[in-house]
Amino acid sequence: MKVQWIILMAAVFSLPVVAQNDTIIRPHTDTVYRSVTDTVSRVQLIQDSVAKQREVIIPTDSADRRGHYIQAHVGLGYGSLGYKLDGADNRVNGSFSALLQLQYAYFFHPNWGVGAGLWFTNYTSHAHIGGQYQWLGQTDTDLETNYDHTSQVHTWRERETIHNLGIPISLQFQMRKEHWKAGIFAAIGVAPSFSVSKKYKVVEGEIAHSGYYPKWDLTLTDVHEFGVKDYKDAPQSKGSLSVRPQVALFADFGTLIPLTKQIDLLLGAYMNVVVNNANSSEKKALGWKDDTFTFMEEYGGAYATDLAGVSHPWEAGVKIGIHWHYIKPDKHETEDYFEPITREEIVTDYIQRIDTVLITRLDTIIEAKPEVAEDTVVPTHIQQVAEEVERFNKIYFAFDRYELTNKAKFYLNSIVEALNRVPDAKIMIDGHASSEGQDLYNDILSENRARAVRNYLVSRGVDKKRIVTAGHGSREPNEDTEREEMRRDRRVEIKVVYNNTIVMEQ
Repeated sequence: MKVQWIILMAAVFSLPVVAQNDTIIRPHTDTVYRSVTDTVSRVQLIQDSVAKQREVIIPTDSADRRGHYIQAHVGLGYGSLGYKLDGADNRVNGSFSALLQLQYAYFFHPNWGVGAGLWFTNYTSHAHIGGQYQWLGQTDTDLETNYDHTSQVHTWRERETIHNLGIPISLQFQMRKEHWKAGIFAAIGVAPSFSVSKKYKVVEGEIAHSGYYPKWDLTLTDVHEFGVKDYKDAPQSKGSLSVRPQVALFADFGTLIPLTKQIDLLLGAYMNVVVNNANSSEKKALGWKDDTFTFMEEYGGAYATDLAGVSHPWEAGVKIGIHWHYIKPDKHETEDYFEPITREEIVTDYIQRIDTVLITRLDTIIEAKPEVAEDTVVPTHIQQVAEEVERFNKIYFAFDRYELTNKAKFYLNSIVEALNRVPDAKIMIDGHASSEGQDLYNDILSENRARAVRNYLVSRGVDKKRIVTAGHGSREPNEDTEREEMRRDRRVEIKVVYNNTIVMEQ
């Protein structure tokens, strides 16, 4: 074997050097110091996290007393038409009164709100007429003249009732804390109203009539038109009152007892009074019809006689109600979060050593002149676009965000104008992140920033085929001289590309 090696070496070194067409063939012997790398692999456990999304329910604050309310009230109390009758034996008493109220309220503050709605209520009075009334120089049914007619009213009582439909407009106040078992409610307001029913009815009407004849010094008590008469069933013992539209002032006060988080029970009191004169009757004097004295002349109720004064209907009582508060449904939102994970990672350790090898070979050396490649020439219009883009090529973002600011959109609009003028110009968008956070999360965040810029340019008319995007995480910090710590790393850089070469870096 050693002899063969000597013969081979002699043959190799005895070869002449031959040159053909700038090609040189010559023997070559070399000692190679070869670097040999041995690898050792081991498995280790890595604590990491993965970015995920989940649905989160944000409950509405039911303790917030602001918002929309529907309020329904029922009241019971005492009321009157609020007028007086002249005469010592005449009087007006009040009576039972009721209230139905439905309204909408909006509380612009936890304690203060405004309301408007409808109410239906009644004002009832009992008019009592008494005393003696006399008409001198009358003529009786037998045409006897110059006698005096006397009417002694023993019992005369009539019920007068008006039913009103009103529009209450109020300023409301409420106060209730979560730890309170009850709250406070109050309201004041004005209610334009008009009467939908206005009637009177004589309940009792017994009057004793007598006639005194002076020429005979005679008093008749039970002849023809004289005697005790009952008028409660007479045609004019009932009829309609004359009432004008009214304006009432009202006030409510009570306690709010929570039943549910949306419903409160109101227990309270109320009062309202009409501020204008409700009586629009043409007042008539108390008198008797013709010469029959069968009924009062043109009688329209005590309310319409000249004995009645001005009328200011009023009522007061207690009420119970329900206040329903509209509460918005709970919000459902999606949030990002990091879920911890444990993963296995194969770690390879490289061990290098140096070995030597003796190599004998025939080398063919080509010494022909190499061709020099021409430099790429960037067209002038592409170079101009690159210069314009360079002025606005860095877009910055807030921490952990990839939404575009108004300033960023302003810069991108300038880039859109430049790209739209040169349709064959292409761009590369590189997204970056600062070094806070996990590397995997920063890679995703930087890609989202690059996509946000691309999507905005496409929405403004730039063909998406002209755009290439990439995310670099936090591996390429910003080397700008304007760098302000890590805030300048949260960026996107835009560069013009021509023939796979970045123009401004040539």
